[in-house]
Amino acid sequence: MVGKFKVYWASGLVEHLAYPMITPILRHAWSLYRKHFGVVAAVVVAIWLPLDLLSSYMDYFVFGPDDVRKSFKFARFLDNFVGIVATAAVIAVGYSSCVGGHPAFGSAMSVGARSWGRMWWTRVLTGLSIVLGLILLIIPGLYLLVRLALVEPVVVCERVSGSTAMRRSFELTRGRFWQVVLLVLASGAIIIVPMACVILPIVFIPVLDHWIVDAATSLLADVIAAFGTLCLLCAYVSFAKEQGLAEQGAAPNGGTAAPVGDSGATEGALSVS
Repeated sequence: MVGKFKVYWASGLVEHLAYPMITPILRHAWSLYRKHFGVVAAVVVAIWLPLDLLSSYMDYFVFGPDDVRKSFKFARFLDNFVGIVATAAVIAVGYSSCVGGHPAFGSAMSVGARSWGRMWWTRVLTGLSIVLGLILLIIPGLYLLVRLALVEPVVVCERVSGSTAMRRSFELTRGRFWQVVLLVLASGAIIIVPMACVILPIVFIPVLDHWIVDAATSLLADVIAAFGTLCLLCAYVSFAKEQGLAEQGAAPNGGTAAPVGDSGATEGALSVS
């Protein structure tokens, strides 16, 4: 009986404490995704359409169906060197809306292109840190994976990179480790359902096994995955706002500790119109 009570108490604690913490973030991300779906889809398609066509062609005619390792490495290469422009552009669309702007395709693509160097360098450092952590008994790598989850929104919205962006992500996720874990798991579960609906028909219907169809499926998956990017952006906005309010409250003599806009990030860090 005592054991059952502990299980029920623990599950109730998670339900009443963890669930409300991530619900507003998920709702905000869904609102941004739905409201600006046209712009989000446009920037993803503009970058990923040629990449998915190239990747699918290589899989079917160069690597072959059994060479999964080369296929995966090539896909990661495309993402890390070109796909990051789309990621930055999606973040720019969401952040512009958060600060009261009107996201547009051209300005979002411009921010994505200008953020390329910072995004690439930050991914290199973040990736090396996580891999090193995974080598060291795995758990440190998983810890870093969570604490560095907000580096890309930081890179785009605050125009910093490398170790500065990593420190900022650590700062924002301090005391929110399990909240970030739950957010990633919840957003991943939401994304998996529509992705499965897109991918499974190709697996079970042989006539659809064509490289063009495969590229189209990958492109749809990329558009769906943009929701996950917006979830991390909304987490960044929420945590930055909470931090800003806390610092204002702690400022001596009622002074302002840090300028915080409606988005929770420092005003003027990024202008997208």
